[in-house]
Amino acid sequence: MKSLVKRAAVVGAVAAGALALSAPAALATVQGGTSSTCPGSACQTAEVWFPGGTLSVDADVHGSGGAEWAVLNGNGTVCRAGFSAVDPPRSWTCSGVPAQWLYGVVSGPAGSSNIGLRW
Repeated sequence: MKSLVKRAAVVGAVAAGALALSAPAALATVQGGTSSTCPGSACQTAEVWFPGGTLSVDADVHGSGGAEWAVLNGNGTVCRAGFSAVDPPRSWTCSGVPAQWLYGVVSGPAGSSNIGLRW
């Protein structure tokens, strides 16, 4: 009986270890993103590989007046939106975006700014 319990514990530990090792790898292909916070009124993220699908954009600027964010690739604009600089930090989605290299930019009238892309 004692060896049966030990054998079951070893099999369970191996199975749990395999699951723990494979889960982060699977998530890494699905989740990702980049963000930047800048002291000035404009900010840009690093260029990242987006696997395609729905892209979430987070942006924040300061001051009063109009602001804008855009997601760009090497050929132009993928999606963009304008918003009021007095708004609190907000999120938007871009649907049906094909797999490609992307980066985000945001600009506002004053102060610090932040832009993030996530999926």
